[in-house]
Amino acid sequence: MQLDIIEKTPYTIKLHLKGIPLHVVNSLRRTIISEVPTMAVDYVAITENSSVFYDEYIAHRLGLIPLKSDEALHKYKPPEECAEAGEKGVFSQDCFATLRLEAKGPEDGVLTIYSEMLESSDPDVTPVYGKVPVVRLTRNQSIRLEAYARLGRGKEHAKWSPVSVATHKYIPVITVNAEKCQGTKCSRCANTCPKGVFEASGDAIRVKEDRVLECTFCRLCENTCPAGAVKVSWRDNEYILSLELTGALSARNVLLEAVNILSRKLDAFMDELRRNGVVT
Repeated sequence: MQLDIIEKTPYTIKLHLKGIPLHVVNSLRRTIISEVPTMAVDYVAITENSSVFYDEYIAHRLGLIPLKSDEALHKYKPPEECAEAGEKGVFSQDCFATLRLEAKGPEDGVLTIYSEMLESSDPDVTPVYGKVPVVRLTRNQSIRLEAYARLGRGKEHAKWSPVSVATHKYIPVITVNAEKCQGTKCSRCANTCPKGVFEASGDAIRVKEDRVLECTFCRLCENTCPAGAVKVSWRDNEYILSLELTGALSARNVLLEAVNILSRKLDAFMDELRRNGVVT
């Protein structure tokens, strides 16, 4: 297996994977979406709210604010233990981080409450983005609440997923048959390609090697070529894995945690097979 980083930013990563079966890539992708835990607000105790927003609206907005979770993975108990504690109203420090908010509207104008105004009991569990609006207050309006965040998984609710997008795609292989191609006299493939994969080179049409990975397999080039000179296919066991992160976890921790979870699941499956005598 070979892995190369095509693109990496604080909130995105794109990997080129070689020599790995499709079902393994898809298992990793699904594990990232639904199994990797992050911190998110799960319970909100609102003691005062005279804004125009219902309590439920505010609680929902708080739950969708991404919280930094890199340190929380090893600091707090796993979701399976803390979900039950929250249902019983027990918000222990080993399960929950508390975020407090207290604000009052100004005498003149409007005060916008942003996520950065939440005061966390744990400096390692704070909003990833400080300018997420929660509610607006005017004169004689106020709000006071405590929000309790715990580790959870995307399969419970999307607010716990560490990614907003996780996709994989084949590596395109685009060929132009020089004998059939009419070159710049036609140029239909170059004109219809939405990703600009083709270009004119003299009287011929050629594929831009630096744009091949942008191909989305729409096959407009194939369908519009009157001579059938363009063919689009893909490489076996070679894929691009693209992740758009919420910011709750770094790309490194997302990938490592997903691999560890998937490995533990496979080990547990093998143990069950041995216990039932299926394998020795």
